[in-house]
Amino acid sequence: MIEIELFKNIVAKQKLKQNLSYLTKLSLDIEKAHSNTVLKSNVGGFQSKPLDPNLISELVKDILYYGNIFFKNFNYEKELELSNIWLNINRYKDSNFEHVHPFSKVSGVFYIKVPENSGNLIFISSQATECYLNEDHIKEFNKFNSSKFEIRGEENTLYLFPSWFKHRANMNSSKEERISISFNLT
Repeated sequence: MIEIELFKNIVAKQKLKQNLSYLTKLSLDIEKAHSNTVLKSNVGGFQSKPLDPNLISELVKDILYYGNIFFKNFNYEKELELSNIWLNINRYKDSNFEHVHPFSKVSGVFYIKVPENSGNLIFISSQATECYLNEDHIKEFNKFNSSKFEIRGEENTLYLFPSWFKHRANMNSSKEERISISFNLT
């Protein structure tokens, strides 16, 4: 039998060497200075207004470098540029609901602090396989029969994905905050 792969979806993961002490302090200072949160996808927690890229220029360089490598998969003629970048701090019981990032091409998240049980990154398929496949009869979940995939974020790690991927962040069950920086590339 010949198989024809029709659509391919990927998430890229890249370990970085950022100064997490600096980024943690900066994140908490930003939160303290701007007590009102932006309300986008967050359920509780703190989401900042767009950050000045100069505050985190080394991270922005890495994001652009790896974002453009990732985007080569799409055979697109234009180099990506940073559209916006913001800070997320999720404490106990905070989460982010399912969403996409319209009007950008690649989105991502960089994890600064990820305590145990602080909530995974969940990607949701547009294929509602659960409507057709009874989970009780699935021996093992894989890319053909799953409607969602969970990724446990790792500190000092960058995750890149197409902006149209539905995703969310599970509730933080840890007593410590989960700190990340999210962004869009156009």
